Amino acid sequence: MIRILLVDDEPDLLDLESRILEQKYGFSTLSAKTGEEALEIFNNQPVDAIISDYSMPQMDGIALLKKIREINKTIPFILFTIREKEDIAIEAMNHGANFYVQKENFPQVVFAELANDVNKAVELFRAEKSLKIQRDLALANTSAKSLEETLHFCSQAILDVSGMEGVGIYLCEEKNLDLATFKDSSGKYTGENIQSVIHPILHSVIRQKNPLYRDEEDIRAIDPFLVEEGRIYSDISIPMTHHGRTIGVVHIFSSQRQIAYALSFQRFISDIIVQVSGYISDRLAEEALRTSENRMKAMIRNLPGMVYQGHIDEDRTMEFVSDAAFKLTGYHPGDIMQNAVRSWGSFISPADRARIHETITRAVGKNARFRLTYRITTRDDKHRWVLEQGTGIPDDDGNPAGIEGIIMDITRQKVLDDQVKMFHNRLKTLFMLMPAGCLIFRSDGTITNSVLVDLNSSAEKIEQKDKTELIGITFQGLFTKTDQALQDAFARILEDKKSRALQRCGITYPGGKRYFDIFLSSTPVGYEQTELEIFFLYNDITSRVLAEQQIISSLREKELLLKEVHHRVKNNLQIISGILKLQSMKIHDPQAQEIIQECRNQVYSMASIHELLYNSKDIGKIRIEEYINRLVDHFKQEYGGTSARIKLVVAVDPGIVLDIERCIPCGLILNELITNAVKYAYKPDEEGEIRISFTQDSSSYLMQVADDGMGLPKDFDERKSRSLGMELTLRLTQQLQGRLEIMSEKGTIFKVIFPKMGETG
Repeated sequence: MIRILLVDDEPDLLDLESRILEQKYGFSTLSAKTGEEALEIFNNQPVDAIISDYSMPQMDGIALLKKIREINKTIPFILFTIREKEDIAIEAMNHGANFYVQKENFPQVVFAELANDVNKAVELFRAEKSLKIQRDLALANTSAKSLEETLHFCSQAILDVSGMEGVGIYLCEEKNLDLATFKDSSGKYTGENIQSVIHPILHSVIRQKNPLYRDEEDIRAIDPFLVEEGRIYSDISIPMTHHGRTIGVVHIFSSQRQIAYALSFQRFISDIIVQVSGYISDRLAEEALRTSENRMKAMIRNLPGMVYQGHIDEDRTMEFVSDAAFKLTGYHPGDIMQNAVRSWGSFISPADRARIHETITRAVGKNARFRLTYRITTRDDKHRWVLEQGTGIPDDDGNPAGIEGIIMDITRQKVLDDQVKMFHNRLKTLFMLMPAGCLIFRSDGTITNSVLVDLNSSAEKIEQKDKTELIGITFQGLFTKTDQALQDAFARILEDKKSRALQRCGITYPGGKRYFDIFLSSTPVGYEQTELEIFFLYNDITSRVLAEQQIISSLREKELLLKEVHHRVKNNLQIISGILKLQSMKIHDPQAQEIIQECRNQVYSMASIHELLYNSKDIGKIRIEEYINRLVDHFKQEYGGTSARIKLVVAVDPGIVLDIERCIPCGLILNELITNAVKYAYKPDEEGEIRISFTQDSSSYLMQVADDGMGLPKDFDERKSRSLGMELTLRLTQQLQGRLEIMSEKGTIFKVIFPKMGETG
């Protein structure tokens, strides 16, 4: 639609001109009654042409023309007047008027001529404007540095050509349309509701590959929401294609009520969209290429090695090497390319060069990939192992023109591989030479499907079969007769995967039952680690078990013999005690009877020890609590009258156990100390209490006999005493490597303290 600014100082004539041009010729008009009003409208609203009366007060048509040309030199200007003066027409044409139309002719002729002149002038104006916009767009696009800038310039050019207020450029992303850029003064265009209406229209335009021009009536009939909410009264949807490929769609819209789209206008719009499509398509291609290049550079930069392109000559001349060359060799890429400082061939160990050249030549000749491992020497004279993988580059005729590939530093991997091989060989040697038998079973988790897959030489000797005869046998097939403990242990390791050991496990073979120490361990295997390998290590201890059984049998015999010895010693001592008692019955001297009684007590103390040893589970140890209680009971029996007035109290640590070498001295000492207390601590018929205790601490034993009698004389000295009992006590204490302590305040206390000498008790 062409918008005309009508300028005339006669209101009736101005209204007539406006109605005729709008109703008959389809123009849109703006009216101004003076030149000043016309200038204000021209500066604030877009118009396509100006029709002005010549004769007007204050500012006539020529003066207005001059003002307009100062602002815009190309806007169509038509002078419309009743005057017939050639000088006015010439002056108007000289100052830039496009046409001069006289009002004196018939109205239908005048307005037809006027409409025709307007159409010609506006079409010419729009054509020139369109060409200028396209030229400016071409210049602007050359300076655009990104897709965003190109889209900005293109959207502005579309608005300039169309004269409409808004535009949205949508780009095809796979099957979606994405709004790449837009210009909209209302701010409503990007709303979700508006876009949900616009998108189906644009998809339809792309499918049909035809532009869609709609006025208010068309939009209201199909999408009234755009008019009511978006204030879009006219719009144009044109698909963008380039080289037969659809790249998107342009949506141009306006809040002005367009009546018709002239063919020339449609042509201008189509031309600018074609240009825009090309620029956007090229920019998209550039962006994709730049992205691809950046991705390729990043990929090359992050590859674990040096990427190259080169020739097959002996120098291995390189056309290109990546930045990883510096890390690999110590030289920058420019030093290696075209052999500027060093050729790649010079890095390769002389011993490997001929082999490498031959292998690459043969592989490229067969159009096959090659894979090489060799040594290089770096700038700082260090040796590295590298892995090279590559392929040939054919020319247009299919002949080899060069090679390309990647070279990676595998020095660490090579060292690790060598170490792994070394450890593997060591383990294999240890596995085959280890003295214990080793069986390896593979299992799916059930004992019935646990199959022998490998074994060592020691296992072959144990099973007395060759390896080939045993591989493939199940666990249950190999061990048909064995202790139930082995069957249970193997089943449990399949469930909980925990290692376990068995000792003295019996397995029955055709030659008889044999005994083994067995260790079971497992590890998951396979890609999904659903299977197990069970390591079965077993050591034949049959000879040791038989020897132990023989030793145990011999020890039992010796223990029985030793018990018999103790029994006979005890019997002999009891016989001696009986003889002494019979002898005392024939002696009437009280002192002699007392001496014989003391001897009998000493004999009893030794006999009791042998009796306890005979009845003990451990023939070498005596529980001191039981022994002292026996001695006290014996005293009570021998001194029946005395025990009625003198109370014997025993307090012994029940955990104390002594051997016979120290138990006999302790018994003799106790015998002497208790006898002395009974005989000398109290006056005749006097009551009292004798306390016998035997305790221990971490390093020593304390044996104590205490009475509450009259005590020792003040001048008593055990070292000067001529008493046989005291002398015996001192000697026995020395035999125990102990010391004797005597205290006599309220009664008398005898303490014998002797070391444990490494015993635990």
